[in-house]
Amino acid sequence: MNIAYAFKKSQDLCRSSLKLIGLKLHERWTPERLQDYQRRRLRALFAHAVRRSPFYRELYQNIKIGPEVQLQELPVITKAMMMDAFDRFVTDTRLKLADLQTHIRDLSCDTYYLGEYRVLTTSGSSGFKGVFVFNRKEWSTLIAGYSRCSLSTGKLPRFPRRLRECSIFTDNPAHLSCRIKISSGTPLVLSKHLNAASSIAFLVAELNAFQPHVLSTYPSMASLLAVEQIEGRLKIHLELVATGGETCTGEMTASIQKAWGIIPFNVYASTEGGAFNIGCPFHRGIHAAEDLTILEVVDRNNRPVPAGRAGSKVLLTNLFNYTQPLIRYEISDMLTLSEERCPCGRPFRLIAGVEGRYDDILYFPDSRGHSVPVHPVHFITALGIIPDIKESRVIHEQDGLVIDVVLRDTGDKTKVVDAIKTNLAASLKIQGIELPETRVLFTDHIERNPETMGKFKLVESGMKKPATGAPP
Repeated sequence: MNIAYAFKKSQDLCRSSLKLIGLKLHERWTPERLQDYQRRRLRALFAHAVRRSPFYRELYQNIKIGPEVQLQELPVITKAMMMDAFDRFVTDTRLKLADLQTHIRDLSCDTYYLGEYRVLTTSGSSGFKGVFVFNRKEWSTLIAGYSRCSLSTGKLPRFPRRLRECSIFTDNPAHLSCRIKISSGTPLVLSKHLNAASSIAFLVAELNAFQPHVLSTYPSMASLLAVEQIEGRLKIHLELVATGGETCTGEMTASIQKAWGIIPFNVYASTEGGAFNIGCPFHRGIHAAEDLTILEVVDRNNRPVPAGRAGSKVLLTNLFNYTQPLIRYEISDMLTLSEERCPCGRPFRLIAGVEGRYDDILYFPDSRGHSVPVHPVHFITALGIIPDIKESRVIHEQDGLVIDVVLRDTGDKTKVVDAIKTNLAASLKIQGIELPETRVLFTDHIERNPETMGKFKLVESGMKKPATGAPP
C-alpha cells in the first residue's frame, strides 16, 4: 500500500470519527434547533457559492437576498445545467471536466485527484451521467454520514466474533457504493464486496463461503437471493439486510422476511447528496439526514407537495459540499414524506416511500387516444403476486410490452403467462387502458448492466416520453 495514501486515509477516517460524534448528537436536537442549523448552513453555503463559483454568481445576480436566504426563492438547477457549465460551476479553478473524466476512466482504486479530491460519477441509469467532486474534509463528512447510517440499524462492531458484512453493488470505484466501502474500510468489521453484475450462482457460492451477518444490496438482488435461500441453494444466517438504489416493493420485503425472518432496512442515498438516509429499528420510514442535506419534495412545476402525497421530484441542497455546491438541484426521485414523527425521537422527517423515478413512468393511450401515465408499481405488483415468478423485467416497446421472466423450479409457463396477462389487464383497465400486445419471454437469468452499477430496472421504457400528459 502507498504510504502517503495510507496516511491520508487514516487522517480522513480520524476526521470522520470526530464528525460522527457531532452527527449523533444532532439526533437529540429538537426540530426547531435542526431548522435553525439548516438556515445557518444554507446561508454559509450560499455566500461561498456566490463568492467562489462564477456559475452561481451569474445565476443569482438579479436576486435580492436579505439577512436570511429563502430557499424557495432561488432558481432550480438541473444536471444538464451543471454539466454544461461544469468548469464555472465548481469552486476550485483547477477542476476541469475533461481532466476529471479522464481520471474517472482510468480509476482503479481509491485514488486522490490532485492529492485531495475524490471524484465520482452517477450510474447514468436515467440516461445522463453526472460528475461529482468532494475534497477530503467533505469526504470525511460523507463517511461519517455513512457510519451513522450503519449505527442506526443497531448493529455495532463486536469482538471477538466480528461482524461479517457483504455488499453487492458495483465494483467500479468511480461509483459511490463501491468507493465508500474502499475508503471507509476498518478492521473492526470483516467486509466483502461483490459485483451485482455477477451470476447468481457465483454470488451464492461466495456468500456461502463468506457467511455474512449483514447483507447490503439492491432490493431486487436481495429478493432474488431470498429465493435462493428459501429453495436451499443459499445457506446463510443474516442478522441484518439493508437495501437501496432501487424501489423496494412489498413483495420484495415479504421475500426477505420469509428467507431470514428479518425486516430489511431501506436506504435512500444519492451521489449528489453524499448523504445516507436510513430507517431505524421502529421501521416507520427512512430518516432524512437533514443536518447534511435539505430535501424539498415538489411537483412537476417545483411547487411543494404536502406530507402524505408523492412528489414528482426532489430538489436537493447539499449543506456540506463546498467544492461543488448543489443548491436546489433537481433529482427525479418520487418521494413521499410521512405526516408523522418517528417514536425514536430523532428530529429528522421520515420518508414514507421512495416510489422510483419520474423518468420511469410509462405512457399508454386510452380509448380517446390521450396519453395516460402509468406508475411502474402497477406492473411490479401485478407480477410480484405471481408465486411462480422468481425474477422479472418489463420493457415497453413501440409494439407493446416485452416481459422477461425467470421461473422458480416448479413454475408452469402456460399458467404464468395467463396470470401475467390477467393481472396486467385488470390493473390497466382501472386506468382506462387496454392491455397492449404482450410477449412473455422465459430465460434462465436477466443480465445486470455493469455500466449502470448493476442496478436493475424492473420496469423500463424504450419509448419517447410525451411532452404532455405527465402527472402534476
